[in-house]
Amino acid sequence: MLVSAALLAQRPSLQNMRRDAQGRPMGAASQMKGGDSLQRRDNNADSITIFYRLFDSSRILFIDSTVGEFHKRFALKPDMLFLGSLGQPTTSLLFQPLMRPGFDHGFHAYDAYRYTVEGTRIFQTTRPYSELDYILGSRSEQTINVLHTQNLKPTWNASFEYRYLGSPGNFSASNTAHSNMRLASGFSTRNRRYSGHFIYISNRNRASQNGGILSDSLLDIDNGQFNNRGSIRTWLGGEPAFSTNFFSTAIRVGHDYRQQQLYWRHQYDFGQKDSLVNEEDSSVTRLFYPRFRVQHSISYQTMRFLYNEGELSDTSLTDAYANVYRQRFGVRRVGAIQAIRDQWTDLTNEAAVLAYPQKNNQDQFLKAGAGLQLLQGRFDTAGRASYTNLYLLGEYRNRTRNRRWDINAHGRLFLSGLNAGDYTAAISLQTSLGKKAGILQLGFQNSNRTPSFVFDTLTSFINESRDNDLRAENWTRFSGNYYLPSLQLHLLGNYYLVSNYTYWNTYTTRTQEATLQTVLHLGAEKKIKLGKRWNWYAEVHLQTETSDVINLPLVYTRHRIALETVVKKNMNLSTGVEIRYFTPFTANDFSPMNGQWLPQDTARISNRPDIAAYLNFRIRAFRLFTRIENLNTIDPNRGFGFLANNLAAPLYPTPGMFIRFGIYWSFVN
Repeated sequence: MLVSAALLAQRPSLQNMRRDAQGRPMGAASQMKGGDSLQRRDNNADSITIFYRLFDSSRILFIDSTVGEFHKRFALKPDMLFLGSLGQPTTSLLFQPLMRPGFDHGFHAYDAYRYTVEGTRIFQTTRPYSELDYILGSRSEQTINVLHTQNLKPTWNASFEYRYLGSPGNFSASNTAHSNMRLASGFSTRNRRYSGHFIYISNRNRASQNGGILSDSLLDIDNGQFNNRGSIRTWLGGEPAFSTNFFSTAIRVGHDYRQQQLYWRHQYDFGQKDSLVNEEDSSVTRLFYPRFRVQHSISYQTMRFLYNEGELSDTSLTDAYANVYRQRFGVRRVGAIQAIRDQWTDLTNEAAVLAYPQKNNQDQFLKAGAGLQLLQGRFDTAGRASYTNLYLLGEYRNRTRNRRWDINAHGRLFLSGLNAGDYTAAISLQTSLGKKAGILQLGFQNSNRTPSFVFDTLTSFINESRDNDLRAENWTRFSGNYYLPSLQLHLLGNYYLVSNYTYWNTYTTRTQEATLQTVLHLGAEKKIKLGKRWNWYAEVHLQTETSDVINLPLVYTRHRIALETVVKKNMNLSTGVEIRYFTPFTANDFSPMNGQWLPQDTARISNRPDIAAYLNFRIRAFRLFTRIENLNTIDPNRGFGFLANNLAAPLYPTPGMFIRFGIYWSFVN
């Protein structure tokens, strides 16, 4: 609503007053400028201009305003499986190995629910901006997302993000509670010489572990006893009462992972001053082109990984519950799993210099630097251990001004310390073949990395392997991407080679595969017009591997058939059906004590296609998402109940029909 008022003390003659093309009177200021009263209007005075870039990237990105893709607002990507309830450990149906060299703790089952420095958005906005997400699911599953960002000064932005994800669980002893917080700030001085970024991240992942249901056959019982899936007995966790209390976050049997990180990067530039003069109002905009930069960054983080078994006691180590760990998971020292924890502190100092060959192209630079990492581990069984890592790094980026070529080459070599000999070298080339021919990107990466520390015998977690002479993994990846905008087609390919592949061969022992293993991944994505308002979004992936220790579905495909239109000029509507399917394969099992995925070759899962119906719309800054998932679980033989559950892993069924209702609202303060 707009309200305006005017007070005229001396009313001029309307006959002599100049008017614009619409017949509106123009004031004296307008007449002096040639009659256009809007000529010098500042659009930023009553609207918002907001963009961001990911940390350590120079590419400008904008807030997503689409409504068709629910997973852009959801914690998990569509190719992920989770163990029965949102917040449980996840794994991808597509091959995504860890190729980063250097120290790695080895606990990645909850990576999808964490904030990272690499995923931090550095905003620039002309007005304070806020976002609020709220997703409500069946059985009291809830997700809350909050974002606020504003420029405290024209060259100083600060942002705050918070997310809480909680689920009482769809099966016994499977409740989850994850909380994440991120503070980020980017600034520069008025002369643009000194700038920096500050990031604080806090992640806490809590999830109960039930070890899976006792038998898959319990899902098929037709006497109504187990129609409520929460009443099916599980291996671990006892028989906790189901609670819909959103704030009930007690994890009696399961994981409690915590991470806190402080990151600070600052830099000083030497370069060339310049200025830009506005001919209309003679205003001067000061410019500065960096030619040489000195950069320093420091990171300090603490990590704690805990598995707690609250159902065991000193007097119950010989009862049937303790025998579950012996017989089901092969644990010999049952008493050691009542509380298992590894704790780490990581202090990393890094210094680098950057050179910019062209003053007006900040996307081209050469970087060289070195870093020192100080690590301290604390283990329940081995006490404390301290390590260091000394490494060199280099990088070259060049994005030409005509966007014809995009080159990114980087490398890192660990000279001494815990991970001495680790390295990575990668290069990516992207070129525009023309408006009709599309964009081609080619990449290569080779990495040599020490296996994650969870495989080391010093860890407190259950590792009954006696030797500690693991060799470094060597990974090679060839990749290609082709974009054809005219056909809205994306083709991709990845070819991996790995030697000394390290993995868990049982719940309590690990091993290495010395022979060379290969994985080929081909994919295609395309938008197909079915009609004036109907679109078909198709995605197909083909994966082949030469090893029994890497389990992947041969085909993974996802399709979304959508009615997309604009209603009453201001409502963007997207509604339709989403289908996901993957071919039968021997899916990885999960070790609840160690929090690790492990290959197995005895149980083969064969699922129905996952089917979901959805209705999404956007009205200005308000968006609504509604989904009815797992319609494929309907069972005509049992009163058309949704009881034909799929499996995410052996003995880990996914939910039946599940409803999610979400709202997303953005505010300009």
